[in-house]
Amino acid sequence: MGESTGPILAAGGVVAFNAIIVNGQPPIAQTRTMVGTLIAAAGLSLLEKPFPRVAVALAWLTLASVLLVRVDRNTPSPIETFTKWYGK
Repeated sequence: MGESTGPILAAGGVVAFNAIIVNGQPPIAQTRTMVGTLIAAAGLSLLEKPFPRVAVALAWLTLASVLLVRVDRNTPSPIETFTKWYGK
């Protein structure tokens, strides 16, 4: 496994966990997210051979943006969910 695999799989896991567990969406709705995460992990793994620093930076940037930005317009981002929970 390359260095970019962990952050990109974590990004997909965060999106799925936030949608399914925290916000109560059906698991079948996250099928595209999981397939896209696997494709992105494979792509970054291939990119990591010639450009290792670029692939790792893209993986970490993806994880950071998934935490801050809404992936689905109907599901709040993890930061929005946390601030609602913490504000109670």
